[in-house]
Amino acid sequence: MILLTLGVLLFTLIHLYPCFATAHRARLRERLGENRYKGLFSLLVFVAIGCILAGWRSASPMPLYFLPAWGPMLVMAAMPVALILLCAGQGANHLRRWLVHPQLLGTLLWACAHLAVNSEARSLVLFGGIGAWALVSIVWISVRDWRTKPRPAATWQGTGISVGAGLMLTALLVFWGHGWLTGIPLH
Repeated sequence: MILLTLGVLLFTLIHLYPCFATAHRARLRERLGENRYKGLFSLLVFVAIGCILAGWRSASPMPLYFLPAWGPMLVMAAMPVALILLCAGQGANHLRRWLVHPQLLGTLLWACAHLAVNSEARSLVLFGGIGAWALVSIVWISVRDWRTKPRPAATWQGTGISVGAGLMLTALLVFWGHGWLTGIPLH
């Protein structure tokens, strides 16, 4: 459980760093250069994800609460939407224009849906931690950028690509990826 907690903390801190330490981030980016900064950021994210995956698999599932009967239906309905929102974070699409933070909203929806079908301590650490990061990021970025940045351009083609990519990702996870990543197959 320690490795999982460290992975979630590392992931959260890496992603909150640009929000809360903008001046320090600018100095570090200037000192390292754009490519080295992005490389370091990416390396740390991969280390965090590796710790999360290894920690999840090694942590014993200890139930903490009773699951709601509607949990499986919620996760089946919410996950395609969450994955579409994750894909909508890039490119010129209407979801990004209307929702401002589609990736973070998708992450928050992913976390909440998974808490409705997983009652173990490791689930609370993973999904609760990542969900809390997404919520803090949405609020912080919204307050910081309130009315200072224009809405991004949008095309229906970009929206279609985001929706299609999210649905393809859903199918990939249902039929193969979830079992490979987590050891918990969905079919």
